[in-house]
Amino acid sequence: MFSILPTQLGAGAMFVVCGAALWMGGRLERVLAIATMLAWVGSALAEIEDKSLTQWGIFAIDLVYLSVLVGLTLFDRRIWLLFMTAFQLLIVLTHVAFALDRSLRQWGFFSAYYLWSYAELVAFAVGLAALAWRRRRARAKGRRVG
Repeated sequence: MFSILPTQLGAGAMFVVCGAALWMGGRLERVLAIATMLAWVGSALAEIEDKSLTQWGIFAIDLVYLSVLVGLTLFDRRIWLLFMTAFQLLIVLTHVAFALDRSLRQWGFFSAYYLWSYAELVAFAVGLAALAWRRRRARAKGRRVG
């Protein structure tokens, strides 16, 4: 499941970011952290060992996760959330490209998949940092930020 170094590093980063979201985030960040962890672990479990085959299980999980992100962006228009949604859309489009063109190699699929997944985590981490900064600033002014 987490047998190669990029996967191990990505999973570690994902658990750190999601753990921080669960610890210090508001309702949106907590929901997103849970959805993100479920999507990452679900994708790892659904991965087919034969890299020459299309990863349909991961594709299905990524579509559901994209739906969650789109749903969240309908209620909250935070820039970092829009970036996460855009990166997830790129992940889904990567699946589509590799399903349509069998001449593409799966190492390319997984390279793109990791790139967009890590970009998604960076956007989430930036959002958490922005939330912490806004809270600190509001406390200094005597206000509350959610």
